Amino acid sequence: MEQKYQQIGLAVPEALLPDKKVNMRKWAVIACDQYTTNEAYWHEVERIVGGSPSSLHIMLPEIYLGMPDQDERIQSAKEVMTRYIDDGVLTLLPQGFILVERTINRRVRKGLMVLVDLEEFDADPFKKAQIRASEEVLEERVRARMDLRSGAELEMPHIFLLMDDVQNRVIEPVWRKRESFTKLYDIDLMLHGGRVTGYLIEDKAVEEEILHQLSLLKTRDGMRFCVGDGNHSLATAKAIWEEAKQTLSPEEQETSPLRYAMCELVNLHDPAMPLLPIHRVISGVSSSMCIQYVVDHLNSVGADARLVFSRRKPSMQVSEAPETLFFTSKSSAGRIEINSPTTRMLVEQLQPVLEDFVREYPLAKLEYVHGDEEFERVTQEYDTLGFVMPAMEKSTFFDTLSEMGVFPKKCFSLGEANEKRYYVECRLLTEHEEIPEEEELPGDTLEAGEDGETAQEAPVQDASEEVSGALSKLKEFKISNLFKKKSD
Repeated sequence: MEQKYQQIGLAVPEALLPDKKVNMRKWAVIACDQYTTNEAYWHEVERIVGGSPSSLHIMLPEIYLGMPDQDERIQSAKEVMTRYIDDGVLTLLPQGFILVERTINRRVRKGLMVLVDLEEFDADPFKKAQIRASEEVLEERVRARMDLRSGAELEMPHIFLLMDDVQNRVIEPVWRKRESFTKLYDIDLMLHGGRVTGYLIEDKAVEEEILHQLSLLKTRDGMRFCVGDGNHSLATAKAIWEEAKQTLSPEEQETSPLRYAMCELVNLHDPAMPLLPIHRVISGVSSSMCIQYVVDHLNSVGADARLVFSRRKPSMQVSEAPETLFFTSKSSAGRIEINSPTTRMLVEQLQPVLEDFVREYPLAKLEYVHGDEEFERVTQEYDTLGFVMPAMEKSTFFDTLSEMGVFPKKCFSLGEANEKRYYVECRLLTEHEEIPEEEELPGDTLEAGEDGETAQEAPVQDASEEVSGALSKLKEFKISNLFKKKSD
């Protein structure tokens, strides 16, 4: 990156993509923190993928957090990462931004794959970093991700980094001329994920303009960007980097791949980027007991809460109270009218009460559910109690975050569960001692239709027989760049 743009905290990535022989529909899998209450979803993913090369085999779906085989799954993921590199399952792209076009439900969302300089990120709002966390994080999820990232050869990004580009000056102009860039992949995603297309931006003039527009973005108390989805992942990358840099010289710190984390930069004001709530679900205990517990605790802090039961769904109920907390289950529905709120946000009022509840009642379990459809399914099919969270406003999002420092954990979601990032790109986190023989790589765009038959399926162990590129129109590409000898 040019010296004059180093202050924006972002860098141009050097990404990896699956080889041409990999079936891309089986490779691309939804982010690990989705469908954490839907075991059937992940069983279907496993059925679709089978033994084919897939991002599923180098991740830990968080539905398996806390399971007896969690450590074995993490170790297996790291071993598969190494095999995918050694066997040529992954190939390296030339350095460049990647324009990502995601089409779902006839809406097109635009993003840009970038690197975050972890020296410019901090989850502590008092540090005044220009890249900040938007929410509190769950410690147990950071620990599991640290176990996976520590010593891993690869990272796969599902982080959305948000910018406040009201006038659409960063990504939109680039997207309008996308056909002039190299198309890297064009994939129908499994299980109602829509379609995703990626373009490599090698034009240095375009790259320069992107960096320039990024440098012009408004800052608030020093904050230029914040994490949308993936607060836990970026917090994990930061923690790993803080540990690693203690053993590195200043020169090594400048070039270490652990200093960076790849993510997708998106504009908060993209019309296809909905800002949705994350609902709360309690299971394992009596719903009526939990509801009364919430009411009693709200009243104990002076919130003046009033309980109203109703046969109607939450969306059909009406309340004139300053704040209203709607709840639903198979057997009941209703609302808690809060006449004297003691916090700025409803989720801020409720979250500590629910955390106190699960501490006092060990059989209770608190889950976070993305998406209205998934929330309705969980609360109506299982013996659970759901609390409906309201959506946040885009127009005040950055200002409110700057004033509060950080939002309560699991406060919002960028779209429904099936709209989240699917793992496609990877990035090297380590240097490699071996350099494979250079190969001339033909240029075919990675593409897979909904039936998954466009790409040839190849077992992992056979992938090294023919190392061929997955890139169209890329000239003079050297696969030897994928591996760099460790310095003495």
